[in-house]
Amino acid sequence: MEEQLTKELTKSKLTDDFDAEFEKTAAKPISFSELPNWNNADISLQNKIQFVLKRLSLAKSLQDDEVAKWINASNEPFELSALRTYLLLSCANMLGEISRTDNPISFLAWLDTTNSVTTRSIREESISKAIGSVGVVDDQKKAVKLIKSVFAQYKLTNSVDSNYFSFFTDALDTETQNWISSNCWIYQDNPLEKWANLQNVKEGYNNLSSAENKRLTNARKRWDNLDSNQRLFEVSQFLEFLFNQYNLCMVNQPVKMDKDPVAKVWRDIDQAVSEYKVNYLSNSLFNHLGSDGQKFKFNEVRCVFKEEELIVFEGDVREKDRELWLKRLSEWLKTKIESENATGETIFLGAKNQALVLSGENLITLLEKWIDKGVKNILNKK
Repeated sequence: MEEQLTKELTKSKLTDDFDAEFEKTAAKPISFSELPNWNNADISLQNKIQFVLKRLSLAKSLQDDEVAKWINASNEPFELSALRTYLLLSCANMLGEISRTDNPISFLAWLDTTNSVTTRSIREESISKAIGSVGVVDDQKKAVKLIKSVFAQYKLTNSVDSNYFSFFTDALDTETQNWISSNCWIYQDNPLEKWANLQNVKEGYNNLSSAENKRLTNARKRWDNLDSNQRLFEVSQFLEFLFNQYNLCMVNQPVKMDKDPVAKVWRDIDQAVSEYKVNYLSNSLFNHLGSDGQKFKFNEVRCVFKEEELIVFEGDVREKDRELWLKRLSEWLKTKIESENATGETIFLGAKNQALVLSGENLITLLEKWIDKGVKNILNKK
């Protein structure tokens, strides 16, 4: 009995200490008067924005060392990060709802030629894209393909009933939208490889040295072929799926990423050079055998790494000291290996066979920035 009472008193003391620390951190005042156009916003909008900013403040308060210490005492560290992400995603969801001005229109209404100039312009552009993807429609199969393509364009631009898509397209400014479509990408594959440093897989990535790299190359090509609006749509749907998982108390555990699509190939090339697995080929043989693989140029010498061997275009080294060139190549490769440590974050969603790749900063930091910009943009429009 005495031991039980001691435990309960200790637990109560810990709870009281946590509450005190949390209230001290979360009670920082929010200055609404500093927001743009605040006094011109109606009461309803002010209340909604206040709710968003209070939740944003709550999410930020969880990073305080004292608060985090108490939460992590009985939870895994990644669960605290997931909680902050959930709170921030809920802010994005609310801002998307606030920023929506028009309800989605039906497909038949969208096809109506009496629509507004803006809707007609979007529809005509969408149909032109669909025709461009199908070509001449001269049979039933192509006609069905055209209809599906037009409907896909309609869904993308007009009927997306998603607060997240509205957040990215309506709440955020054009500059931020362009940054997102240029610095984030969705890696989609089946099976989903646990690649590390996917931030280094940039536009134009081409590595056909293995089946895995070929699939990664195709995944990057798929993303590169999307326009800005389609990219924002995919990012928004990924985050909405993540948010819905959190609503169901499904939290992704950290993923061990044991493969590096970029740095590994430089290490493999360096190993091939050190083991002198180098083959100098003439023009015709180089073009034939080096048609695929990891292509690169060093000191004006064309090279291809394929099947654990470095293939070098003989004509480019004819006037060079090959041993000296190989030594300098090895030194250069070591700097490439060291510089390939990427900054940012990759979030894997196995259920969707997708991963969101973020360059420069992690999702929590980016969400905080985007929410801040979204709030200001919404107020500036009022």
